[in-house]
This record gives sequence, C-alpha cells and structure tokens, in this order.
Amino acid sequence: MRLNWQAPSNPNAGRKETGIDVLVPLSDGRIIGVQVTTLDPHAKPGKARAQEKRIAGPTPIVYGDWAQNNPQTYLDALVRAIKRKIEIAEQNSFEGLDLAEKWLLVCAGIPKHGATVSTTVMTQWLHEHDMERVTGGALQQSKYDRCFFLPILGSERALYKREKNSAWEKIVSLDDIHDVPRAAYMNDLMLAAAASDQQEMDRLCDEEISDTLREMRQAKS
Repeated sequence: MRLNWQAPSNPNAGRKETGIDVLVPLSDGRIIGVQVTTLDPHAKPGKARAQEKRIAGPTPIVYGDWAQNNPQTYLDALVRAIKRKIEIAEQNSFEGLDLAEKWLLVCAGIPKHGATVSTTVMTQWLHEHDMERVTGGALQQSKYDRCFFLPILGSERALYKREKNSAWEKIVSLDDIHDVPRAAYMNDLMLAAAASDQQEMDRLCDEEISDTLREMRQAKS
C-alpha cells in the first residue's frame, strides 16, 4: 500500500471531540481519520511513566532503569489500549468528517521527558500471532479499518499492522544499528527538552512517526 498525503490537520480544533485525532488528506481526494494512543506496557498503567517523569525532570539526563520485558504484559497492555479506543469510536458517528477509512495508531517507545524506558517494547518478543489472538476479534468488529502498532524508538525498527479481514503482520526495517536512534533527531529532541519546549518535542515526535511509516511503506513495496 502506497499513499501520497498532504498536510494533516486536527479535526478537534475549535470544536467538540470527534473521536479522531488527525485528518490525513490523500492526493486522490480521500481523507483518512487517525486515532492515536500510547501503549503503557506495564501491569499498573501510569506508574512507570510517572516515575520516569520525576527522574527526568525538566532537564534531560541519562539514567538507568528497567524496561518492561514480559511479553504477556505487552499483550495485556495492548488489549487495554485498543479496547479503550474501540469503545470511544463506538460513541462517535464521525459525522461531517467524510472519512474514506478510519485508522487506529498505537505508539510505544515515545521520546518525551528525556527518556523512553517506560514505554519501551522489546518487539523481538512480541509476536503477531499472539496479537491476533488477543485483539483480532475486537478489531474485526470495530469501526477501524486498519490498526497499527509503532514503537518509535526501540531495539529494532518494527511496524505491526492489521487490516480488516486480515491478521496482524510485522514488518522490520533492517537499518544499520548506528542509525537507530537517528543522531540528528535525538539531538534536536534533547535541545527541545532542555528548553522545555513541549510543542517542539511533539512536532519532532510526529515527524518521526511520519518518516518511519514512509520508510516502512517503501521497504514493503
């Protein structure tokens, strides 16, 4: 699947919640609606993230901590994240958005607050057939046409995707290890964090997501 898109927009700006976070207009006139959420791969949601924020503080530092390494906990967290968004989608009609498709994007390994440990997922241990077993039925019955799981930073450049009437699929881009994470990207991210510029950090994060998805599509084609 190769898509050419134009500048995305926020459908919730200046209006009530629509159930969609991003509108992505395609060059052929269609519009994709994307709902975005974060995976918290821990048994107690929010606890590890809060601890990470306290340690990192307003200034980026290097510190040690343990990332989650239990595959079952990954699956439990994925079920929570996906089912929560499915329930939200059921409460919205998406009226007036004229969407060709509705996508759900679940992100992990998110580079915020100077650290990523709390949302890091070891994708080598997360198998697509297990993901299908625990989420496939719910996604098939949901309003979402496609679902993606994207670890932005991690031990490999992996993208998981699921389309209606198809099972989860994992795609791995075999980048040189020295290019992960990208030096320029991480440098800009650290500078933005040092300046407490949350808007710039969010922009860099969104840009990295777009670049990764584009590279995944090119590798697949």
